[in-house]
Amino acid sequence: MGSSARPPSATRTSLGRSAWRQPGGPGDLSQLKAEIDRGLRTNRYLGYRESGGWAMQARPVVEAIGEAVDSSPTAELVLLVERAIGHVVKVILEADDSDGLIGDLARELLDLHARACDAGSADPIKLARWMVRFRFDDQDFFEVDPVRYAGALGELGLAAYRREVTKRVEAGGGDSFAATYAQERLAVLDGDAEALVGLLGGDLSRPHQFIRVTEAMAELGRDDDVLSWATRGIAESAGWQVAQLYDLAAGAHTRRGEDQEVLRLRRDQHQRMPSSSTYGLLRSAAEAGGVWPAERPAAREVLAEHDPGGLVDVLLADGEPEAAWQVPGARPGWDPGPQRWVRLAEAREASAPGDALDVYLRLADLQLETTGKAAYVRAVAILKKAAQAAQAADRQGELAAHLTALRETHRRRPTFYARTS
Repeated sequence: MGSSARPPSATRTSLGRSAWRQPGGPGDLSQLKAEIDRGLRTNRYLGYRESGGWAMQARPVVEAIGEAVDSSPTAELVLLVERAIGHVVKVILEADDSDGLIGDLARELLDLHARACDAGSADPIKLARWMVRFRFDDQDFFEVDPVRYAGALGELGLAAYRREVTKRVEAGGGDSFAATYAQERLAVLDGDAEALVGLLGGDLSRPHQFIRVTEAMAELGRDDDVLSWATRGIAESAGWQVAQLYDLAAGAHTRRGEDQEVLRLRRDQHQRMPSSSTYGLLRSAAEAGGVWPAERPAAREVLAEHDPGGLVDVLLADGEPEAAWQVPGARPGWDPGPQRWVRLAEAREASAPGDALDVYLRLADLQLETTGKAAYVRAVAILKKAAQAAQAADRQGELAAHLTALRETHRRRPTFYARTS
């Protein structure tokens, strides 16, 4: 990797677990600075595999920075962490970081930076300028949240941050994501719900827009507005993301101790978008109120009408294999699918092994309609289950005849033949 990217393990060994304080006495960061410059930079492009190796070699340096932050956060250390972040970001810009390992290092360093600033050691004006410069100029991968840094910035720092953001907006960056994000987070700090709606809501035609506004209201601690926006989003939008609006509304009701409202909400959600998941949410809400036995029949009826697969799932999960087995039989044109059939057969095997055997044989035949080693492996696994069921049902002869017929039919498939011989 060149001199600046060589494995710095030898240096770290001499550095030791607290040697960043040496040689100039307690708090001397000279060695740590040298280690950061040596271990968190590279002078060439890193391919996919090289990126992972580089990240592993760099991790001890990040750990040493973490030790310094935990032990003695200072203004000098804050600047040093910013230097480390800058190095790692430059590496990402010249690397294939598909696994995200270098990005993980950057996120850890950003967290360490915020923690170092929490100690009140950062210059608020310099911190504000660094935050804006880092986000607007240096990169567009990572955010630095003024809400997270509010304590470290204080009034002077926040004022400086606002001025710097305003400069960028007036210079033509007002439509950029960085500018919008900064304005949104400042609105959260200000508790400015109207500004948040304008910034976050867009045309309010899709659930994710309502979600963003509702989440902002939750962050502001305004549960009345959480419920208002979540309820509006539930009524005016559609799609799988609406589930998150139900969750946000339920969270607000829970914080207010309104268990009956949570139950009402989960009942409505289950009726609107029935699944085994919404059944589980309704069950939790009903059990909290001690009314699940009364709610359960209607909840299952909703699944029976709209999601029979979900009904099979919840019946099996509730330990009612006989009721689950009856679901496909009551719907002649409906197929639960191979995975559910296996689970049904496994649950049925204890009481009626012959029924389970019939399912296993049918599924094995179905798998063998597809060529390829993976299909053979799945078929063999099912046939092993069939052997156990055949023994319990005293139908070994029938299984043996079925296997003989399968081997004859698939005699040109040596993999399958070998696995079943």
